[in-house]
Amino acid sequence: MENKHLPIIQEILTGRRLEIVEVAVELLASGGARSLTMRAIADRVGVSEAALYRHFSGKSAIMSAVLDVFEDVASDVLSGALEDSDAGVLDRVGKFFEDRCARFAENPSLAKVMVSEENFQEDPELAERLLQMMRSHRRVIGKIIAEGVESGEIRGDVPEKELFRIIFGALRLLVRQWCLGGFSFDLKGEGKDLWSVLRRMLSPPPMTAGGKSEMRNPKQIQNANESN
Repeated sequence: MENKHLPIIQEILTGRRLEIVEVAVELLASGGARSLTMRAIADRVGVSEAALYRHFSGKSAIMSAVLDVFEDVASDVLSGALEDSDAGVLDRVGKFFEDRCARFAENPSLAKVMVSEENFQEDPELAERLLQMMRSHRRVIGKIIAEGVESGEIRGDVPEKELFRIIFGALRLLVRQWCLGGFSFDLKGEGKDLWSVLRRMLSPPPMTAGGKSEMRNPKQIQNANESN
């Protein structure tokens, strides 16, 4: 097998485990979970099936290692957004958004795997783990959003959970379009442009002529809906 190491995976794994996980990512990206068999991995790596079991207990363990890689990368990107406390809230969320696009641009196969959650749905433990990762991201980004609402940098008339969905939904859709289109456009550039639009959407509305904001908080919106 010719080694063309995926940058992210090479940062985390070494040796034969690195080769096995790289092959697993490529198989998942090209054919989904059904194409990922111990025989297929062994053939690609150039070893016997028995040799694979010296490194991983089975297919689920290999797929768990794929999630390990993604979780490590995601934690690194999230930490970068949190640690830059001198930056404004929207700058920190933007750093997360653009860094995630940059990491995926460097590792298209991993990107394709991670926006195809169905790859992990057949194994309840893997599906639950993926769900917990999403919840962890929600807690971290939600904390930054709440800070921005409190400081007035982010609009307060939309619930935090919906703002989170807007950010992550836009990111996921962009990456999925990139994957489905054969990685044919500049993901980093498109990510930067998309974040510029999202930033304007997340910012508080402009002041009225009388110096008051047109923004309403979620309670005001709920009361208005109930009165209609």
